[in-house]
Amino acid sequence: MLAHIASNSVELCKFIAHLGLKLTKPQLRHVTNVADALIVSEVRRKTLSALHRELLDPPSDQYALADCFRESPWTAEQVRSRLLMYLVPLAVRLARVLHLEKLLSISFDDSLCAKDPATRYLEAVDWHHDHNASSKKRPVYRNGSVYVLCRLQIGFIQFTINWRLYLRRKTVRRLNRKRAKSQRVPYASKYTLVRQMLKELSPLLPEDFTIYVLFDSWYTAAKLITFIRRQGWHVICALKSNRVLKRPGLPGQSPVVKQQVRQWAKELRYTPYTRARVKAADDTVTTYLMRSLTGRLNRVPFDVCVLISKRTRRDKRPAYFLCTDLALNAQTVLKYYLLRWPCEVDNWYLKEALGLADYQMQKLEAIAKYHAVVFLALAYLQWRAVRIKLRDRTAQPTLADVIRQHRQEHHRQLVEAVARMTLNIGAVEPVLDHFLRQSPPHQLPMIPSVQVASVAQTASGYT
Repeated sequence: MLAHIASNSVELCKFIAHLGLKLTKPQLRHVTNVADALIVSEVRRKTLSALHRELLDPPSDQYALADCFRESPWTAEQVRSRLLMYLVPLAVRLARVLHLEKLLSISFDDSLCAKDPATRYLEAVDWHHDHNASSKKRPVYRNGSVYVLCRLQIGFIQFTINWRLYLRRKTVRRLNRKRAKSQRVPYASKYTLVRQMLKELSPLLPEDFTIYVLFDSWYTAAKLITFIRRQGWHVICALKSNRVLKRPGLPGQSPVVKQQVRQWAKELRYTPYTRARVKAADDTVTTYLMRSLTGRLNRVPFDVCVLISKRTRRDKRPAYFLCTDLALNAQTVLKYYLLRWPCEVDNWYLKEALGLADYQMQKLEAIAKYHAVVFLALAYLQWRAVRIKLRDRTAQPTLADVIRQHRQEHHRQLVEAVARMTLNIGAVEPVLDHFLRQSPPHQLPMIPSVQVASVAQTASGYT
């Protein structure tokens, strides 16, 4: 097997140096190696042993690497807080220097890291409701762990700045039965996790920016909306059809009429539509038919705007959106709500490209550390994408482009190392022995005998 990392990426080391992590030299070395290998490795499952095999000259064996997550006294909070403290001021400072529009969006989303149904002994893993795969008549549950992420965007500057692991109440009770009182895990709902992240973010946000907090219908709680408005920020979110909206009644009716938003949609079925043309991430333009109404949700002490959106006139399942900024029109509300889409892109890169769901640690604290290193790798990719954009404002770099560039840099370093060692030694066999490793027998691909024969015949034709 060919190891791809001859030395750590200079850009990655530079990014980690900017964070100022309070880690010991061995801890920092392991964190850097794992983050680098997560980006370079192309294996299907990015276990610690697979990541360790990407290092040409590892500083220690794979058991020491595993102990960095299982036994070493550093915490995921150290990495998470430093990322937050570095990325948010950086985004604001760049926005001021570049004279970008003073519009800042904060998006929240949760996602499920699916594990094998037979997985039982990983403390963060339990059965969760999969609302993406479920329907009204058929709920779907998957075994895995759930996390909530927070994303910040100002123009083209966008970073995933915070995250939390979510544990069910039942999972927390199960874990605390085996823990000492000082080591017990407090339960926090997804609403609580979002509120905690907003509290941490509040001192870092500029007062002269217009701030919108975006989330889907699962977070549209009256307490959260009220808390956000109390900070002077606005909310744009999806809304469930059964939420009750209070509006002044018409002459001859009661002073205040309370109805579910889907009932208000029926009452407005003869009113004219407002057309909103919205451009998606793939540059396609979609026209939506919109109706709006203003009122108050239950337990929300101020007026909000509710939008009823249809794709066609015959659409029987309209979507509902809420906005606390009454000055925005329907098209602008939908345009801002689409800023949530990069959260889904980040979830894909985290789980598919960076192996967030490939952890095999048992303890909750070790899993949280692994998550911290994966989110650090994602933040580095986003940081490099912003730097590419700063050098060339016409460029449109994706995270896939940055991953490809990162891997090419390592390939160049590897070829240079091979060439230098060959020139110094003057022989080929020692170089091959040093750079090529024998894969364990269980990892060697099985090649049918027919395919071996055809390869041999093809090779004989070139000799």
